[in-house]
Amino acid sequence: MLSKILGLLLLVSCAGQAEQLAKAERLYDFDHKVHYSLTAYSEQEFLLEIDADTYTHFANQSVFLLRQASVLCKEQPFALKVISGVQEYRALPTEPRAYQAPLTVQLRCELKANK
Repeated sequence: MLSKILGLLLLVSCAGQAEQLAKAERLYDFDHKVHYSLTAYSEQEFLLEIDADTYTHFANQSVFLLRQASVLCKEQPFALKVISGVQEYRALPTEPRAYQAPLTVQLRCELKANK
């Protein structure tokens, strides 16, 4: 009985730590003028949600994503998996674009191979 209680307490403690690590943080990048959320699942795995902005800021969001990935991975190789939110790009939109969902990307840092 005591071992079950201790096991349950350990499980609850670990779940609480994982929840604290995976909490989304709202941030703003002044260089690229981008609002975004960053969720860190571990030191190698992140979720980035870049808020949809004006049509002209689409290029800023894309460049920001690559630079932020490089910073988070400490210049190690990384892999990006786009979950949702890629915008259609047209040089001269003829009508106001509809609401766009945030650009949501999973970032996984890879370890450099030892040579």
